[in-house]
Amino acid sequence: MVENALANRIAGDVAQAISAGEIRVGAHINTQVMVERFAVSRTPIRNALAILSELGLVEHKPHLGYFVPRTLSKAHRQAVVRALEVADGPPAYYRLAEDWVRDAVPAHVTERMLRDRYALTRTKTLSIMSRGVEEGWIEEKSGHGWRLLDVAKTPEALEQVYRFRLIVEPAGFLEPGFQPDRPALDRLRTLLTAMRDGAARDWPPNRLWAVGVDFHEELVRMSGNTVFHRSLQRANRLRRLLEFRSMVNRDRVHEEACEHLEILDMVSDADLPAVSARMRHHLEAALARKRAVHDQPSDR
Repeated sequence: MVENALANRIAGDVAQAISAGEIRVGAHINTQVMVERFAVSRTPIRNALAILSELGLVEHKPHLGYFVPRTLSKAHRQAVVRALEVADGPPAYYRLAEDWVRDAVPAHVTERMLRDRYALTRTKTLSIMSRGVEEGWIEEKSGHGWRLLDVAKTPEALEQVYRFRLIVEPAGFLEPGFQPDRPALDRLRTLLTAMRDGAARDWPPNRLWAVGVDFHEELVRMSGNTVFHRSLQRANRLRRLLEFRSMVNRDRVHEEACEHLEILDMVSDADLPAVSARMRHHLEAALARKRAVHDQPSDR
């Protein structure tokens, strides 16, 4: 079940990449490239591509692999939307998350309570809770039911996530195994340039979120420290609950794209101590903005 959730999210990311032109029409989707990009095994990649094939977004050619259509029709665009819906998870998942953030549900919940409250089948209930367990804000109890965790629920918890990032991300550039990945840097530069030049106004919020997260996670991956990389991935999944659906400041997205491009230029110049200091400043500014938002009066 967790494997399916992972494959669904990868399918959504690949669908967005196809829609944005990051994966070009007519291209062969290289499984090994996807394995390296998402830092997973081949199984969830294969499952994700099978999902996209079932949706009609990619074509599977026996013994050759998966290919993007040579032109994207209206039907293909609709398949992208369906893939994103699959990746984003059922609405009940977000209703539960939002109810938890608003203190509308208790910390300890049972299958019966969830099925009654959100009109779910047993299968859907277990799928939703498995996803929450994987993303780190739900814990299965040893006896009966689940415990909902305070991680990233409060401004204080969200600040802790950012302070963790302040430790790990700048340090990644100073790791002895840091090695720039030129194809990955080029891919990021293409996406960020598109955002700087207008896509920040046009792309859907989930696409903008994904590019920003990808930028930070890819740079930490280049550190060669897999503990750093996996820990950052987990931290990003946690903060998504509070940040993803409220990310609507497209002016700020444009500014961040410019800052990210500046950092990529510094990585290319190979002055890693300077990049480390610049990343720390970048994250400190982001944390200051989060504090300012949470200090404002709220109706909740």
